[in-house]
Amino acid sequence: MIPPSMIYVRPAPGRRVRDPVSGQVLDAAGAWVADSSFWQRRIRDADVEAFDQAPA
Repeated sequence: MIPPSMIYVRPAPGRRVRDPVSGQVLDAAGAWVADSSFWQRRIRDADVEAFDQAPA
């Protein structure tokens, strides 16, 4: 089970976003990340899409 403080994000089409923790570009398939102000800003700015569960 994924902790409630985690969200699944993937880059919006045509976007490249770096994970602030690892410094790596987020994979196009997405990843589980800590629900932080950084990721909330990326969601608000439509740089990433957020999901409650990993897309199939």
